[in-house]
Amino acid sequence: MQKHCSHTLQSINKLDMQLPLHQRASTQSSKSPTAAHYKACPGRRTSCKVSAPSLLCTASLRQHQESPSWPKSPAVSLSKTIAKGAAALALAASLLSAPSADAVLSAPNARIARTADAALRRSIPAINEEVRDIQRNLEDTTYLLRIPQRKPYGSMAKDVSAALSHFTPEERPKLLEGVPEKDKPEADYLVTSLYNTLKQVELAVSTQQPDFVGVRANAALQLTARLELLQSPGLPFVIPKEYANLPRLAGRSVVEFQVEQKDGELAFVDPIKGGLTSTGIIQVTADGYAAPISAGNFVANVLDGSYNGRVLEEGPVTITVPTPPTIQHPPIPLEVFPIGEYAPLYRLPLDIQGGELPVLPLSIPGSVSFAHIPDNDSYLSGDSFFMYRFSKQQAGLGGMAFDEGTFGVFGYVTKGLDVMYSLRDGAVITKTC
Repeated sequence: MQKHCSHTLQSINKLDMQLPLHQRASTQSSKSPTAAHYKACPGRRTSCKVSAPSLLCTASLRQHQESPSWPKSPAVSLSKTIAKGAAALALAASLLSAPSADAVLSAPNARIARTADAALRRSIPAINEEVRDIQRNLEDTTYLLRIPQRKPYGSMAKDVSAALSHFTPEERPKLLEGVPEKDKPEADYLVTSLYNTLKQVELAVSTQQPDFVGVRANAALQLTARLELLQSPGLPFVIPKEYANLPRLAGRSVVEFQVEQKDGELAFVDPIKGGLTSTGIIQVTADGYAAPISAGNFVANVLDGSYNGRVLEEGPVTITVPTPPTIQHPPIPLEVFPIGEYAPLYRLPLDIQGGELPVLPLSIPGSVSFAHIPDNDSYLSGDSFFMYRFSKQQAGLGGMAFDEGTFGVFGYVTKGLDVMYSLRDGAVITKTC
């Protein structure tokens, strides 16, 4: 389970890491997110080749007849018309027979996580196949719900029915497999709540109410994620030997930042009392399932109080927590977990054009990642991090950021996203927890 300000670190040893000799040179002077770095570069990732359109050039006999230059002799006019028609047909035939150019534009997987909840849910190393099957059915339902106009309610009904089939007296006990004995009462409550919510989804689908389908399906997915967290065994993979002594997070941790604007203005809305307040709260969920080293390093810094009093920098699409010149922190390797793999990749960016996609995408508002160290694509600052203000205006093909796969996202802003968007240059982190 997620516990507020509860951190599970297997190691908090600080090492003086030396960069290896074999590094890949960066084509940029700095990979830290700046205005220049995030500037859209025409043709940076796209190469457009379009097939030649089919053309048929024909002359209108009526137009020629109305033209003053039309020959008076019917025989001559007929022969010229036939000649022109033959030429037009020959041109059309040559265009139609020409081979089409190869199209290199490719749309990445449309089912990549588009919200923080979806990304964090999919990163859980679920061991209970029945619960995972319920999750897949619900995600298929929410995916079909995105279809405009006539929605496939018949297909949605089949998905919901398949999910409910796991709650028969014979199948229900399987949903609790993998849950530790001490967590069985909570898991049983979650299973009961999940069944009741699925029945609500079933009713909303049968009455064709798309808004209620979306709300109830998302509620069911949240319950599914909570159940999977109880069943998750921790890290299902082995950390590489060269990084075994770095801090790591086995599971999840919620970190809270208390922030104020530079001049202390009343810039935030008090979620409890209402009205304006000078203090804003941002909660970041660090995910150790998909990014154990990055998330562990982040939580270790929080526990050390490293971010207290830090002054924030506002970029075109980021809020960055820079490293003061007086602090020297060893770098950490780039860590990205590709969809479909069994462990994260280290020091290697993903080939998005080749179809590789991250479990924790950058292309979600509030994604959190360490910044790159200067002139290096393989290592990240172990201290300076940024919160990404992603929007569709910065998206490329497939609705993803141009820098997708090049940063190691380790978490998301899961509370206080409005606070994050309202921060301005010079804002201060007054407290961390």
